[in-house]
Amino acid sequence: MKLLWFSHFIPYPPRGGAYQRSYHLLRQAAKSHEIHLVAFDLHNQGRSFLSECHSELGKFCASVEFWGMPIPWKSAHWWLRLMLSPLRSTPYSCLSFWSPALAERWTQTLRQIQPELIHFDSIDLGLFAPATQGFRKVLNHHNCESAMMERRGDNEPNPLKKLFLRTQAHKLARLEGELGPQCDVNLAVSELDAQTLGARAPGAHFHLVENGTDTSYYEPAAGSEEPRSLIFAGSLGWYPNVSAVQFFVREVWPLIKRGCAGVRFYVAGQRPPEPLVRWLKQDPNIVVVPSPEDIRPWIARAAVFVCPMLDGGGTKLKILDAMAMGKPVVSTSVGCEGLHVSPGKDILVADTPEDFATAVHNLLEDPATRQRLAAAARKLVEEQYGWDAIGHRLEEAYGCAVGHEACPT
Repeated sequence: MKLLWFSHFIPYPPRGGAYQRSYHLLRQAAKSHEIHLVAFDLHNQGRSFLSECHSELGKFCASVEFWGMPIPWKSAHWWLRLMLSPLRSTPYSCLSFWSPALAERWTQTLRQIQPELIHFDSIDLGLFAPATQGFRKVLNHHNCESAMMERRGDNEPNPLKKLFLRTQAHKLARLEGELGPQCDVNLAVSELDAQTLGARAPGAHFHLVENGTDTSYYEPAAGSEEPRSLIFAGSLGWYPNVSAVQFFVREVWPLIKRGCAGVRFYVAGQRPPEPLVRWLKQDPNIVVVPSPEDIRPWIARAAVFVCPMLDGGGTKLKILDAMAMGKPVVSTSVGCEGLHVSPGKDILVADTPEDFATAVHNLLEDPATRQRLAAAARKLVEEQYGWDAIGHRLEEAYGCAVGHEACPT
């Protein structure tokens, strides 16, 4: 089947949750289909980087095309459009990808490729949907974007920002309600997201295609663990991860240091903001690892993986990767929501600073419990979260979308 995959970012390299999901789902889809990839160069990467991405993605895609953003991200024009966005009924995340010239280019792409199925990899590309009338469509939801924006607004102390975020959440919910039923299949990463999106979009049809991890790439590494060490690993250009680190360092970290002398905290991730780096480096026991080429040695080094998320949506691939590497995980309820975990068996869950610090301290002092949790976590991801199994669910969703397979209503 000829499949046109339309992405709001270049799904390479597979570092960070959304990038991992899209990259691995693309690879799975390419096993059975002819993939034509059109992706936005969201971060305005250099020519050599784009060439590398084109080469790597071209290994399993029939064609690869990168589009520049209509307005450079966070340029003066970008900020001006953002300030004027409250006057528009469309979410700003959608407006930032669209222009009349790109709409025409999209129409030409559809005529040229004539896909049997279009995979929209984000609702942020919703303004391009009207041109696809008559085509079979799948809409991927990395998160329930409206619920994530709503949660962010609830946690925002600035009244003006809170109002803006709540307004954007309302616009996103309306778009989810309009666009979801127009697509033949919607992909959700968890039952919770499917239920939330379904309430916003009555009549939309959902398939559960969860996030996963590469269990052959992320494996336990014997003999490399540093005693009394913790790690948080995740894209530091994403606000929920930044807020998680800030919460942990302000509220939890002092309690851990008080009860565990010599403890060290590693913060590793792509594109960390410079103010965050400067703030973290004020503590000599916190080590910042900016944009590591390979996250595995850093996760392997830590005795405990922490996921103190208070915000965000979907399911957290960072937890699955850590579990695949045989690391005991302490998470908030938000951090592990949507995952088929069993607290006390394959993960520890704590939501107050005191409970979180106690869980971490107990693990650092109890190697037997660390090993038990780590073994159960690895077993869980091997059985339920390998990309091959998830690729099979994606194939079922595609078959339903084009009518090749019977699909439950």
